[in-house]
Amino acid sequence: MSSLFDVVRLGNLELKNRFVMAPVKTAYGNPKGEVNELHLKFYEKLAKGGLSLIITEPVAVLKSGREHPKQLCIDEEHCVSELRKITDVIHKNGSLACLNINHAGRAANPKASGQPPLAPSAITCPATAQTPQELTKDQIKEIIKAFGQATRKAKEAGFDAVELQAGMGYLIAQFLKDRTNKRNDEYGKDKSLFAKEVFEEVFSNASGMSIIVRISANEFVDGGITPEDNKVIFELAENYGAVAIHAGLGNACDTPPWYYSATFTPEDKQIEMFKKVKSLTKLPLIVDGRMANKQKMEAALKDGWADLIGLGKSLACDQEIVKKLQEGKDDEVYYCGGCLQGCLLKVKAGVGLGCIINPFVNRDRFEKSDKKLKFVVVGGGPAGMAAATYAAMKGYDTVLFEKKKLGGQFNLAVKPPFKESMQRPLDSMIKELNRYGVKVRYEEANYDKIKEENPDVVVIATGATSSIPNIDGIENEYVIDAFSYFENTKPPKGKRALVLGVGLIGREAMEDLLVKKGFEEVVGIDILKELPADFTLARLSSNPKVKIITGAKLERFTENGAIINKDTKEENIGKFDTIITSIGTKPNKDLYEFLKDKFDNIKLIGDANNIGDIYQATHDAYDVIAKY
Repeated sequence: MSSLFDVVRLGNLELKNRFVMAPVKTAYGNPKGEVNELHLKFYEKLAKGGLSLIITEPVAVLKSGREHPKQLCIDEEHCVSELRKITDVIHKNGSLACLNINHAGRAANPKASGQPPLAPSAITCPATAQTPQELTKDQIKEIIKAFGQATRKAKEAGFDAVELQAGMGYLIAQFLKDRTNKRNDEYGKDKSLFAKEVFEEVFSNASGMSIIVRISANEFVDGGITPEDNKVIFELAENYGAVAIHAGLGNACDTPPWYYSATFTPEDKQIEMFKKVKSLTKLPLIVDGRMANKQKMEAALKDGWADLIGLGKSLACDQEIVKKLQEGKDDEVYYCGGCLQGCLLKVKAGVGLGCIINPFVNRDRFEKSDKKLKFVVVGGGPAGMAAATYAAMKGYDTVLFEKKKLGGQFNLAVKPPFKESMQRPLDSMIKELNRYGVKVRYEEANYDKIKEENPDVVVIATGATSSIPNIDGIENEYVIDAFSYFENTKPPKGKRALVLGVGLIGREAMEDLLVKKGFEEVVGIDILKELPADFTLARLSSNPKVKIITGAKLERFTENGAIINKDTKEENIGKFDTIITSIGTKPNKDLYEFLKDKFDNIKLIGDANNIGDIYQATHDAYDVIAKY
């Protein structure tokens, strides 16, 4: 039977195992596309982690096809020497390097390209709300030529292979279907013509370099690409001598949840599509999307629907997955929960690729220190567990006080619909805490208990408290604070609910009321006029049982209903059976205030310092421990 650690040959490539890194945007760069230490450390760690082939982040063959202002480049001559830095570090640490080349078409970002998007036809990209300009024939010819030039430059930069992006809702795929290609010229009459000319240009410039072809197995949108629609791409790939097909799902414009492998997308449908693709091509198949599960990987090989395993965002969670699995250290893997908070959202925000439970994505883990220090950490939530683990990682004697259960508010993150997989990263944090030998005292901390440990450093990570806001008439309503709601200490009642605050917790409460509690109508109000986008908000916004009111303040409750103020006008939005508040969250720093003058080295981190998320909590912990 095939093993995950078989040596595999793809064309002239010899892969030391079946693990391939899928292309993941990092946003570590700058508008010039220059490589820096963040890139180099990230790819160094990936190569050391045991991957056979690393497909680096996508590059646009022309500036007009860029997706992010901090994307690496291939369209100018200086890009070659920059990318050479990455191939050198990948090769030095034992992996092969592949460059994903692309033009985003209508999915391009004007902030990155400096111009409106270009596409076969002027069909709006829903994910960006950008309407592209229709490509002229001269522009089409320029892009085709640029694919060939990018291939040539990739070889000059030391890459072992090129991955041609022919799917995922990008330009080649946009030419293939009527819904995005309404041209009347030869590129509209023969919708595969653009793909044919790009393949010819790429393979003519490959100079013997291996070519992988990237596709979407199914875009999951009406009129979009299905497995059968990929036959023309498979035929081109086989005829030109591509070495593999690399399949994902969805497309960047119409179905981002599938594109990003969101946790609520059904895995059985994913596997069904990969099986269909496998039946349609003779080439080896790489699959990716929520594949960081050993049983699923082995089933893919055993059942024959994959030849190689692609890993993407899960490698931000743990760059050593492959090495750990090969060494039989499955329990030491940091597993991704698919939240997208530390990876996708940080990339979109320009912060750069990260992970909520791994602040070491692009920097070394702590090494043991020569110093002898004793740490006491109070609070076993994400910030406290991380601080205790990192202190122990440095060899410091570490005690953690937790009065209830390890995980703190992280335990609530697994409660909402579609978030069950968040148990995986929580379990990973707890296992690592135990593996580093942190002593956990399951009791409430106070001055005397901390003092008896004789600490050199005290870290307070007591989290936040959720309370009921002081709103006129609220005392006459059935009210639950958000923490109590997810802790199930007070059940909701009735069928119509009002949620105050449509942030992350508020959204999850709204969805939980609909999916798990069977409410018939849920109204959310928020003082912000524009809410940060995520998949939960997108689902709520499209649900007919949901009404979200932004730029509004709840003024009071009366016998006749809740009165809000929006645009300086009052409005009665009716009576509600249950009110859930997620706007009264405050840092819990009482213990810190009592102790701050009693210990020389005392630090306040996480929500106890400033209300944030799990990403902020673990990174706060890193920043504090790095100082000792």
